[in-house]
Amino acid sequence: MKSRGNRKPTVREVAELAGVGTMTVSRVVNNEPSVRPVTRKRVLAAVAELGYRRNEAARMLTGHRATMIGLIVPDLSDSFFASCAQTIQHVAAGLGYMTLVAASERNSELEIQQAQHMASRNLSGIVLVTSMAKLDQGLEELQANGLPIVALDRPIAGLRADAVVTEDLLGAEAGVRHLIEHGHKRIACVGYDLDVYTSMERIEGYSRAMRSAGLTPKVSPDLRTYHDVAAWVAKMRKSKDAPTAIFSLNPVNSCRLLQVFSEARISVPKDVALVGFGDFDFSSVVSPPLTTVAPSPVEMARRAVLLLFDRIKESQERVRSTPAKLVLPAELTLRGSCGCNQGPARK
Repeated sequence: MKSRGNRKPTVREVAELAGVGTMTVSRVVNNEPSVRPVTRKRVLAAVAELGYRRNEAARMLTGHRATMIGLIVPDLSDSFFASCAQTIQHVAAGLGYMTLVAASERNSELEIQQAQHMASRNLSGIVLVTSMAKLDQGLEELQANGLPIVALDRPIAGLRADAVVTEDLLGAEAGVRHLIEHGHKRIACVGYDLDVYTSMERIEGYSRAMRSAGLTPKVSPDLRTYHDVAAWVAKMRKSKDAPTAIFSLNPVNSCRLLQVFSEARISVPKDVALVGFGDFDFSSVVSPPLTTVAPSPVEMARRAVLLLFDRIKESQERVRSTPAKLVLPAELTLRGSCGCNQGPARK
């Protein structure tokens, strides 16, 4: 094992030295009776050799927990995450729990700090919409010390945790295939956070639909702000190979595109058709109404928080079960922005 210097040993390092899993280490340090004596002896020897000590958050987790759960999302200004937060708070309140809500600003370091801070407040579990591209040991250690964690919208890479996700790939493929059926051959894909699970799955669905039709995928990967979108649209208008249709990876990009198109007097779908992944409250009343591929944020959030409460109960009863992955459908809702009932698509 590599030298740690002054860094404190982690539960993973204890597990590696003892030749066991992190959950076994958790059972030993929490004095659970289910561990075989020979395994317990090996883990305790590794604990002693490394000088491992549970952190303050972990010590608090072993005591009585508050009737409070945590929710961490990337961005509360995103209508999808806002709807999830509202649903989770409503369901939790009905079960006698408060919800502590935080936005990570798509910053993985801030996300783990928020999770650790929530754990230090002795809450009962966390629903997490992660922005991590890879697993942080701090999150793994919180789970190993008994904190139930349920992933919402995207799995947490490397963590054996429950997850409630949607059919991002198949939904995106269906949306792009619908644009192709309108006769479009130059279809751009726009978005941001391309290293996040949901974006990667949607881009793969877009690309698969394009390649199946013999078309060339073209992804614009970093349109994070209104100004990014406006600059991209201005550049697009000058290109001789300008797209005749756009597939947007999320509601934020969809809204910004509609705003820029309106200000630039670009007619949708006459000049350019648009399909967006993710619905929002005004999708059906904007002009034109937006065709979307969307899961139900209410149903996804409801399933996630109920799954969390199942795990909280199991934790209280010292019961452990295999992590579940629930995959919910993403439905294509046809409105005017794709060209339905608006005449033929521009070629």
